[in-house]
Amino acid sequence: MALTTINAPAGLITLHNGTNAVIKENSCKKDSSLAIMPLYLSDSDKTDVFDYGGVTKTISFSGSYTAETTAALKTWIDSVEAIQQGHQDTGAGFPIILNDDIRGSLYVKCLSFSSNWAEAESTRITWTIKLVQSSTNA
Repeated sequence: MALTTINAPAGLITLHNGTNAVIKENSCKKDSSLAIMPLYLSDSDKTDVFDYGGVTKTISFSGSYTAETTAALKTWIDSVEAIQQGHQDTGAGFPIILNDDIRGSLYVKCLSFSSNWAEAESTRITWTIKLVQSSTNA
């Protein structure tokens, strides 16, 4: 996997570089906003399905990050957590740009970020981030 980055308002965040930042799983899910209306007491071939809302794409990454010091690890975690805030609109520099070798460059917003740390490996974490593809005007 090539370099995977997020270009956020506070700067470039590296999710994968093959050394200290490694993505172990890269998944994508597209969902349609369908209204499913089964007819009363009927079988599935009588179900009406209406497409009212378009499609959303959710991209999930999980991996590990290893830093030279615990302080450097905290800096990386803080930089990722900073992209998930209550003001992810265009006035705050959003949507951010995900550069991924599988999908290219996409505008995204952050749905969630989690990190797991163990005392036995004080300069390494495992993490998961979920992003949703976004238009440039929202």
